[in-house]
Amino acid sequence: MKYLSFPQITIIVLLCVLVILMLVPILFMIVSSLKSNAQILGNFWGLPSPAKWNNYGAAFTSIWRYMVNSILYAVGASACVILLSSISGYIFAKKSFPGKELLFMMMLAMMMIPGVLTLIPSYVLYNNLGLTNTPWVIIIAGAAGGQIFGTFLCRSFMSGIPSELFEAARIDGASEIRVFFQIVIPLSLPILATLFIMQAVGVYNDYIWPLLTIRDSSLQVVAVGLTVFTKQFGITDMGTQFSAYAISSIPLILIFSFGMKYYIQGMTQGALKM
Repeated sequence: MKYLSFPQITIIVLLCVLVILMLVPILFMIVSSLKSNAQILGNFWGLPSPAKWNNYGAAFTSIWRYMVNSILYAVGASACVILLSSISGYIFAKKSFPGKELLFMMMLAMMMIPGVLTLIPSYVLYNNLGLTNTPWVIIIAGAAGGQIFGTFLCRSFMSGIPSELFEAARIDGASEIRVFFQIVIPLSLPILATLFIMQAVGVYNDYIWPLLTIRDSSLQVVAVGLTVFTKQFGITDMGTQFSAYAISSIPLILIFSFGMKYYIQGMTQGALKM
């Protein structure tokens, strides 16, 4: 029987402590979502007795519209990022043209600019285009914001795909569009899934940009909607607030549950495994 060394035991203990620290707030949120105000204030660390499952019904009634909006915006923006990033990543990875490396470096340099510096200029631009207070201001901004990093990921991944596959397809008479959609896209599914998850989570959790550009409550996202919900219920119904927080996290949990395999694949696979 092989025994663990002291450093290994120390690492395992530290990892367990970190996992517990991450899980405690989530467990506290779930437990508190089943309590009334009296139970929360009177027995802060205790279990709900009895559990108030109707908190979830009241919370869902108030935030379902915001959740649907956020999901639609996240899917729309992520789809645009995947399409544009896959095309630009393929061009930077497998095509040659003058100034390619300089252009790519300039794109990467834009990643170094803090988003807060472009917040007001972006608002003025979208406002002049008449896109504020419309779904397009979230979708287009999300697609534009994720394009640079998406291009970087796709270029890095597609560079590892053997060029002989493309040459063989062209010799067989395949057009460039057919090569892209029947070879590049299927082989790049792991990185595209990774990009979709990262972009969808970013758009779903965004708060500042929707707060600045969306005035109509029926178009608002869940991150802002939760603050409106909190102001609406205030201190009078904390259990319902915690229920709303728990419900709003379900779409992200589902995305990671079904896409974790491809997410890990895309982040770790740098070349095609034959």
